[in-house]
Amino acid sequence: MNINLFGKLFKGVIATLILTELFSLVSYQIPPLNQVAFFVVLIVVLFLSLRKLEYGLYILLAEIFVGGLGHLFSFDIFGVSLSIRLGLFLVIIGAWLIKIIKKKEKFQIQNSKFKIPNLFLAIAILIGAINGLYNNELINVFLDFNAWIYFLLIPVFLTVIKGQKIIENILQILIGATTYLSLKTLIVLFLFSHNIAGIGGFFYKWIRDTGVGEITFVSGTIFRVFFQSQIYALMGFFIVLVIVAYNFRLKEWKKYVVPVLYLYLTSLTIIISQSRSYWVGGLFGLISLIIFGWWKFNFKLKKIVVLLLMSLMFLADQILLINFITNNFSGNLVADRFKGLQTEAAGVSRLNQLGPLSQAISRQPLFGYGFGKELTYKSLDPRILNNNPDGTYTTYAFEWGYLDIWLKIGLLGLSAYSLLIGLLFYLGLKKTSSITGLKIGLLTALTALLVTNIFSPYLNHPLGISYIMLLLATLRD
Repeated sequence: MNINLFGKLFKGVIATLILTELFSLVSYQIPPLNQVAFFVVLIVVLFLSLRKLEYGLYILLAEIFVGGLGHLFSFDIFGVSLSIRLGLFLVIIGAWLIKIIKKKEKFQIQNSKFKIPNLFLAIAILIGAINGLYNNELINVFLDFNAWIYFLLIPVFLTVIKGQKIIENILQILIGATTYLSLKTLIVLFLFSHNIAGIGGFFYKWIRDTGVGEITFVSGTIFRVFFQSQIYALMGFFIVLVIVAYNFRLKEWKKYVVPVLYLYLTSLTIIISQSRSYWVGGLFGLISLIIFGWWKFNFKLKKIVVLLLMSLMFLADQILLINFITNNFSGNLVADRFKGLQTEAAGVSRLNQLGPLSQAISRQPLFGYGFGKELTYKSLDPRILNNNPDGTYTTYAFEWGYLDIWLKIGLLGLSAYSLLIGLLFYLGLKKTSSITGLKIGLLTALTALLVTNIFSPYLNHPLGISYIMLLLATLRD
């Protein structure tokens, strides 16, 4: 399967995202303009989706790949902010239904192997919703549950993703979006490190309030630039890395220059994010790549050693580059993030969630407590301490991804989800003759996502759910 990852669509995505985010930045200062833009975007997407459903799916995925929590544009009604992500979801579901009713699209039933885990997962989610409505606060149930309704897009993914061209287009959108996101990460780091932008300023508030990401002062001129959608930079890195490793021929080295630059840029972004969850996910992604490479590609020891040496060279060079960008040469950014885990605010707060989570789960392990279930723990987050000096914090959102799922939809739901993911690996690996760099790349990226989800919740969020649906559609045949 010869795939073009860096074609015209790749370039068009970068240009479109630059213009879109610039307009979001401007309209952030002018709320009426932001709300007009919200409806203009949805009307355009509806028109395009009714013309060709894949256009709507492309736009929805592009927003997922860069949009973080999904509020680049929003509409406020009765004190509730409706995100552009929710709007896109409703518009595309609506367009799909119209096309099905008018018989302009045929819904292809997915691989029968997925029916049982999907049915169990759907039942668990329904029980979680009913449990939540019965036992928990309505607003918390809505805010906790709305991410899971993204699974209703499965029929859209299955209807649209039918052949190589569609898959190639989606990959170009992913690569283009994560290239843009990586360049944006570099620019944001430079702006804050050189005091061109500052904490509490207009640019900072736009990033925070649109849910795109978080900027945190670390020390000196070092800032943490974390975007939730950087998980796709991590996954894009592995998809491209595996495809390059699978197809690489030394005599054709020139055609791999752009992919290698992409690998450098996305891995640099993951370092700048200073997300330990991403780093651990990346480490296990690399380990899975070596295992898959040895098992399915017959990678020789020499190729594995070269791969590891390249990774170490990238890391050393990127740490030095970050030092130059920030003009800060004191300490090691990566090593410093693993120091003081027992005293660092985020690390301690995350560890403090384990006790309440495990105790609550042990009391109701099978079906869970439903969406919106709140627990109380001690946090060292400065924002929480400002409001509550003793650090006591009650919330329904938790960092431990799998424990959060278990708490809300029980062992039934977690098992169904696990079975679904296990089937993705099975279908991707079962036929040696059909194994390609793309399949292994998708599964390696999935491994990185699964490990990241241990410490940061993605599989119960549209960012992770979208990737699961993408694999369901891509690997079903």
